[in-house]
Amino acid sequence: MSWFSKMGGRGKTGAAPAARDDKPRPDRPPKIMIDRHEYNPEEFILGTFRIRPYDGDLIAKQQFDFRIVFDLGGETVDFACRGIVVRLDEQVGLVARYHQPQPFYQRKLIDYLRAWKGL
Repeated sequence: MSWFSKMGGRGKTGAAPAARDDKPRPDRPPKIMIDRHEYNPEEFILGTFRIRPYDGDLIAKQQFDFRIVFDLGGETVDFACRGIVVRLDEQVGLVARYHQPQPFYQRKLIDYLRAWKGL
């Protein structure tokens, strides 16, 4: 078997990789910090989130800065993002899209979301 086939994954047995049981699994999405207020989003995926109820000062179509905060492997990850309000009303709450963070933080966020979803 060649070195390239080993690196490419060829010739591997069908055994699944060991599960990461040593790390605790997150039980909620990352926290969102807007204007020094901490929110636990009701829904959170890469690129968008929803907070309900929301009682801040944002309005529809407004751009805003916020922070995403979560714990990953005993380390607190906290970084800034830029978002835009997509929808804001009493029934739906605050729905916002956000720009992807820097690649380092994006990888950390993806790792956190995978752990949260159990992937």
